[in-house]
Amino acid sequence: MAFRILSLLALMGYAAAECPNACSGHGTCSLHDQCTCCRNWQGNDCSQRTCPFGYAHVDSPKGDLDGSTGTLSGPNYPLILGSTVYPFGTTEQYPDAASDEGHFYMECSNKGMCNRDDGTCECFPGYEGSACQRASCPNDCSGHGTCETIKELAEDREDGDLSKGYYAMNGFASDHAGIGDLSAIGDITYELWDKTLTMGCKCDPGFMGPDCSMKICRYGVDPLFIPSNYLYSADGVIEYDFDAPHFEKAFVEIIGGQGMKGQFDLTIYDVYGEKYVLDALNYAAYETGNYTSCAEIMTHFPNDKIKDTVTGTFHHQMAHKGGLVSSAYVGGATKPFCMAMMVNQTNQDADGNYRKQEIKDLFQAEQTGIRYEFDYNRGNPGYIKDLFIDNLTPEPTYAETTTDSVVYGYYGIIKQGEVAEYSDINKNFNPTTNRFMYSDDNFFQSGKHDVKGSRSALDYGVTLPGYIIEAHNSSHQVLLSRDVHFYIEPTSCLAEYPEGSSCKQYKTSKVMIFGKEYHVNKTAEEWLEVEAPHTSDYVVGPESEDYQVRSHVFRPVTNLTLTEPVIFPDEGPFAVDYKNITYKWSGGPGRSAVQTPLLIAVPEKVTVKAKLTQVYQYVSECSGRGTCDRETGLCSCFNGYSNDNCDTQTPVC
Repeated sequence: MAFRILSLLALMGYAAAECPNACSGHGTCSLHDQCTCCRNWQGNDCSQRTCPFGYAHVDSPKGDLDGSTGTLSGPNYPLILGSTVYPFGTTEQYPDAASDEGHFYMECSNKGMCNRDDGTCECFPGYEGSACQRASCPNDCSGHGTCETIKELAEDREDGDLSKGYYAMNGFASDHAGIGDLSAIGDITYELWDKTLTMGCKCDPGFMGPDCSMKICRYGVDPLFIPSNYLYSADGVIEYDFDAPHFEKAFVEIIGGQGMKGQFDLTIYDVYGEKYVLDALNYAAYETGNYTSCAEIMTHFPNDKIKDTVTGTFHHQMAHKGGLVSSAYVGGATKPFCMAMMVNQTNQDADGNYRKQEIKDLFQAEQTGIRYEFDYNRGNPGYIKDLFIDNLTPEPTYAETTTDSVVYGYYGIIKQGEVAEYSDINKNFNPTTNRFMYSDDNFFQSGKHDVKGSRSALDYGVTLPGYIIEAHNSSHQVLLSRDVHFYIEPTSCLAEYPEGSSCKQYKTSKVMIFGKEYHVNKTAEEWLEVEAPHTSDYVVGPESEDYQVRSHVFRPVTNLTLTEPVIFPDEGPFAVDYKNITYKWSGGPGRSAVQTPLLIAVPEKVTVKAKLTQVYQYVSECSGRGTCDRETGLCSCFNGYSNDNCDTQTPVC
């Protein structure tokens, strides 16, 4: 009997030493009948899988891990050290984070539930990836866009893009391009924790919305819009300004010696931000006719994306007090989008000879060329991103005819397209001269005002296009990367007309830099040479050949001369740690050697504000006189209005 009892006790002891479920084959049985699980397995019997970890989109405490049911241990007291899931332990409260630290590793990135059976994360809606580490693009961008990381979206943004938000890069109907901030700084470097985790749709031109599912309707000018600088009497308009409203007009000019010919690439945009790259356009002297015609250029654009403008007659445009264009398409002429012509012969030196400042090789008698003008006009209203020459290559036969062959290319804007009317509301109107005048009696116009504690700062509602590319502490000169003559005028405008001022209400002579107000004493357009390998010196034929063709491309920039030196602040809210801004040309991330390089400001891009405020947005979808059907992209006009963008009054009398 005693032997049987001892044997039974021995068997009971043996059974007690067995680990739960034999550790499920995914661990080893250790001291105290506890399983030591293999990597990526957990649970008391090692039967549960551990899911992938990722940076937490949102940090959260883990709660009572040790079952103490008491106060949760603090962030400096890690628990369960040496576990398979947390080898270095973890905390019950929020992690011990420094002031600039966050987004700690969490299972399924804290945006999903772990399926312990197969070790996969079941992500919450809006997140994807093996660890739910990425924000997913809604509806895969509906087939009308590409799903990209926030880092890619920032790098994709080109200088000149005014649309806001990562999902509106090419569609900006409700959040329209051209309102307020016109700086449009592109090629942004994004290096925060979520640079490869936050995703968004980059919509194709003509589409918008978080998932790019909504179509954009045609833009138009409100037919009841009256520019604020139009003067009326009982007989109708007595004075008007062709500068208002602003419709985009741009040009390309190529100048060379006799017999010049070759090819150039042109990048041009429509109002929706769609980019058209016109490759291998032929250029030659206008009088030869051996160049790519405007009719050929127009074939590169889809129907109705860029089109000619049919305008009303002067009577239809001006006779009615009810608006700028009462019946825009009645009895008017057609203004073509593209026109080819002889080069502009208005630039003369001190001796009266025509020669652009940058042309040092060709005298007037030797110059020939061609000029294209692209007039978006009323048929394509709105903010238009600037066109540019992307390549300028003379033909080898041109070099064979002369040993001093050279070609110069110029591009720029004659008039900036706008969607809203801006005004220096602090100017006073002089009814005697019908001019807008600065007044020393006006509180906002007299004296100097900084941002801090000044009502004047509220009037700086427009950030100028581009950014500073050259400025030095205590210097009066500031060089901007874009042409800003459409917004800035010098203080000398007061004396330019014998009968009064030439100052425009929609321009200002006051700018704000680093939060401080400055007066503009003088403005000057300058030509900045684009440094691009494929537009630099070009050797024709084998290296042993003697012929060398030079091609140069220039873009416009603006030099502002201030009445007092600009100061780089070293303290306060606008403090910077540098005293100079310079520029350089860079290929940029992922750009090949044959792409037009990027203009980079060093050490950073600093914007300039102008003392202008928005008065009225006169360009909008359906001209503000209809509603947009987001499924079809077609306007449904209100009664009394017609056309594909509702910009024409059609009363039934």
